[in-house]
Amino acid sequence: MAKQHLKPVCTRLELNAASYLKRNIRFKNQPVSAIIFAFEACAYAYVNHCMHMHRPLNCEQDAIFDETGKYLRCSMHGFIFDPKTGECQSPVCFGQRLQTLRLEEFDGTLYFAEKHLTLID
Repeated sequence: MAKQHLKPVCTRLELNAASYLKRNIRFKNQPVSAIIFAFEACAYAYVNHCMHMHRPLNCEQDAIFDETGKYLRCSMHGFIFDPKTGECQSPVCFGQRLQTLRLEEFDGTLYFAEKHLTLID
């Protein structure tokens, strides 16, 4: 991927110091937020949007993980997701996935590597 398509997100140090980061983005011409987090030493990013009620995962609490730290959790109704794949593990939406946002890391900085994404301040 050409470097002009890379959009800086954060440093690895910033990500490791936080439970998650949120960035406002425009993805496929829609204003949304993105969640970025580290899980088992890997960085992941998803559009912050639960498919059940179309709410951000952190809409009721400032958290995206369940109490075990093993699953992403929508704070509105408790739907859980595999952090590595974004796949819903709850019966109503089982098998549906959060929208993945590709990340690349260079010299300790993480970048969005999505052609149809722009950062919003």
